[in-house]
Amino acid sequence: MATVALILNALTVVLGSFQYGHHIGELNSPQKVITTCPEPSEPPSALSPTGLEAGLPVLEKEGSLPTCIPMTNIEWSVLVATLTVGGLIGSLFVGSRLANRLGRRGALMVNNAPLVLGSLAMGMASSYGTMILGRFLIGIGCGAVTVIVPMYLAEISPAELRGTLGVMNQLGIVVGILFSQVLGLYYSTETQWRTILLAGAGLAVVQVFALPFCQESPRYLALQSGGAAKAKRSLQILRGRQDVAKEIRDWTRQDERAIVAEEEGSQGASSLLNDDSDPLLVGGAGHSGEDSNVSATHGSGSLSVVEFVTMPRYRRPLIILTLVQLSQQLSGINGVIFYSTAIMSQILPSSGAMITVYISIVNVLMTLIAAYVMDKAGRRTLLMVSAVAMGCSSFLLAWSLNYEIPKLSAFSIIAFVATFAIGLGPIPFLIIPEVVDTAAVASASAYALSVNWTTNFIVSVMFLKLQEWWGGNVFYLFTVILGLLTVAINRIIPETRGKTVEEVARSWQPYHRH
Repeated sequence: MATVALILNALTVVLGSFQYGHHIGELNSPQKVITTCPEPSEPPSALSPTGLEAGLPVLEKEGSLPTCIPMTNIEWSVLVATLTVGGLIGSLFVGSRLANRLGRRGALMVNNAPLVLGSLAMGMASSYGTMILGRFLIGIGCGAVTVIVPMYLAEISPAELRGTLGVMNQLGIVVGILFSQVLGLYYSTETQWRTILLAGAGLAVVQVFALPFCQESPRYLALQSGGAAKAKRSLQILRGRQDVAKEIRDWTRQDERAIVAEEEGSQGASSLLNDDSDPLLVGGAGHSGEDSNVSATHGSGSLSVVEFVTMPRYRRPLIILTLVQLSQQLSGINGVIFYSTAIMSQILPSSGAMITVYISIVNVLMTLIAAYVMDKAGRRTLLMVSAVAMGCSSFLLAWSLNYEIPKLSAFSIIAFVATFAIGLGPIPFLIIPEVVDTAAVASASAYALSVNWTTNFIVSVMFLKLQEWWGGNVFYLFTVILGLLTVAINRIIPETRGKTVEEVARSWQPYHRH
């Protein structure tokens, strides 16, 4: 049952996802006004030496910030993609380490520093280099957010609400994108575009003031030495009742069984749950060698990324997480999100920015639907439906762009984003804690999101250039990729809805026994 405390805690933490969404979309609408300088209103001699010919920012008057920062398409693509470079570093080296050392809540508090500094740098920039620096800092913060927020939501969720609360991360992202697109609709002018970029600093400050009222993740507290009492109190507040001891015991039991089940899957053991050697008796009789290492690792409360990647028992989760993260980004979604205004402006010059807002509204509505169905339909089913529907939409978009059918192009983009929202959008984030035990979640998240950000960077950098070379045919490429990903999802991804990590781990054991 969802309590007021649970909802308020989730909403406060999801402000991090909201910021990430805002930064995804903040450069979309104002691209033209930022990069294209107006014709000089004064004689050339009144301008700085070499003026526009040197590609320098144009100042309205001495001492003021420039009204534009000239960039080529390649420079703009690099600026947009710099978010993903910072995101890779933030997810791989910052998010998991902060989450393990400071707790999930403390990590989010500290993480708002690069988000504030980056937003201020971009909003007050007078050069391309400063814009790059600001975007990089924002990327670090966003990368950490993508690790910490889904982890926290999974750790505070009752089993029956795990999918619904997990989708709140994606909902925060898409609402943040909508927020930035609405700002872009009204503030993409020569004198006001900086407001869009500075808004990110305000969002970060709001979260800093709200987080002290949140509870630390009880599952994180339970893993810390002497943290049992704190975990119990945190969970009592979140659940709105006193009798939470059974839930805490179930966490420990599930994590311990999951570790042993993962070992069974990787080594091909025949049976673990027997009368003579109970895997729940961690450190007791019957545990030696690797099992003792498992217990020690689990008891430490954390696992490094290198350990997660190299330990045999996590091999199948590694494959699953790699596939779902690649699927999300190779679908081409961020090519559409980052450049939707530029794409639609080619065929609907007067309506491109407004269609981008419609796209974001549809994205929000479909994510709300996803939140409703996530705990009713299977994760694997939704992933496959999403990939197939996106492939069909991508095909229609390519065809309509090539033959200049504006209404079909607009419909195809909206359908592309809508079908992304029901599966490939939220599930790659929420599935992470469903396939690994609590001790490995932070490192598994760091690894998974580093794959996500790396692929995001490649798509972001290459998309505009591919579009210049191939035109609308670039979406035929995404159609083929989505078809291949659908086949891979069908063969590899297990169903995780309503299952413990232990049950999911046992479901893939035959995979290791071929």
